[in-house]
Amino acid sequence: MGKAAEDLLRVEGKIANYLEKNPEFFERHPQLLENLKINHKVYGSVSLVERQILNLRQRSETLQGRLNEMMNNAQVNSALLVKCSELAVNLIHAPNKQEVVDTLIKQIHDYFDIDDCQVWLCHNDDNLDNVNVSDIDTLRKFTDQQFIQDDPVCGRVTESISQLFESEQTLESYALIPLGEGAEVGIIALGSHDVELFTADMGTLFLRFIGDVAEACLIKET
Repeated sequence: MGKAAEDLLRVEGKIANYLEKNPEFFERHPQLLENLKINHKVYGSVSLVERQILNLRQRSETLQGRLNEMMNNAQVNSALLVKCSELAVNLIHAPNKQEVVDTLIKQIHDYFDIDDCQVWLCHNDDNLDNVNVSDIDTLRKFTDQQFIQDDPVCGRVTESISQLFESEQTLESYALIPLGEGAEVGIIALGSHDVELFTADMGTLFLRFIGDVAEACLIKET
């Protein structure tokens, strides 16, 4: 690099540093803005003011998109909360454990548009209908899950996971909700044909809520 180029870079650096420390400079010298041109890869040569307006518009559109996404999420979460609350109330008011199971399965289908809902219990001392029975070790082998943190898990249906369901059509995604600590009571298995319905990174607050209420209703004395 020649000396002239180095001198130019130093001058430009000083100018940039000055403008950064004095952002009001162009307010005092607005006439300079009319002559400044910035090459833009889409719009060609535009003035600094036009470039700033363009940037502001792009930022506004980005922020508006984020706001719309937040509002949509809030609406979805609000609707989920209402459905979960109604389900919880109906489970609590169920007169016996069989009604708890039947209400849970029916409303999981109706409220949340789930393609397959299976209740697996480690014990069925009450001879309940519409439940599957298996020991916890077998369930863990089916699910490849230990429920160490007692949280629901979601993801893509595997050959092993598919053994928990009865759907004649191929299920793509699943959610497993533990009942009790370490799934000691059993699990609720939800399956969907929609690969995007249950994903490994989704929040599980509402699923955990359903599991807690269902487990409390299934172990209560009736």
